[in-house]
Amino acid sequence: MLNKQSKICIKICLLLATYSLSICTQANDKIIYQNWAIDSGLETVEAYTANDSSSSFGLFCGGSTCTFYLHTNIGCQPNAKNSVLLNSASISTAINMQCTLIRNNYFEILEPFDVVMNAVNSGEYIGFAVALQGGAFAVARFSLIGAKTAIGQALNLAASKKSKPSPPQPNLQNSRQINL
Repeated sequence: MLNKQSKICIKICLLLATYSLSICTQANDKIIYQNWAIDSGLETVEAYTANDSSSSFGLFCGGSTCTFYLHTNIGCQPNAKNSVLLNSASISTAINMQCTLIRNNYFEILEPFDVVMNAVNSGEYIGFAVALQGGAFAVARFSLIGAKTAIGQALNLAASKKSKPSPPQPNLQNSRQINL
């Protein structure tokens, strides 16, 4: 039989465990929109998709700064700036990308934001051709099915987080400041 102090201690532990689980649930929610997903943390929001070769393409928002990125398994040199060919149903163009460290992973930040956004809003697929050494290219293709909804929702979530104070965000030089 438990004494009164032990019962109180057990109740407090259960209450703290329940509170901790609710915080963890709120800290990182994942929502699926067809071929796209949204991860929403306390200060960040990310809408993304992945392809069969484990590359990902998406939108990352921290505070009021949102940027498109490409993450592949070919790696990149920190702060290196290169061109990448973008192709969608209505847009074929060269855009810029910069290798940037975000949360211990290197991502290629895509710029200009508006060109990538227009490409995302047209068609069912988007493709990127990245130049490699020796004249070769790495090609990555991604589904845009669900992208409009996921990106719109991510931008709305980022706007709601804007009013909350947040810690310093990663240095995203090639990003777009969004007035949310």
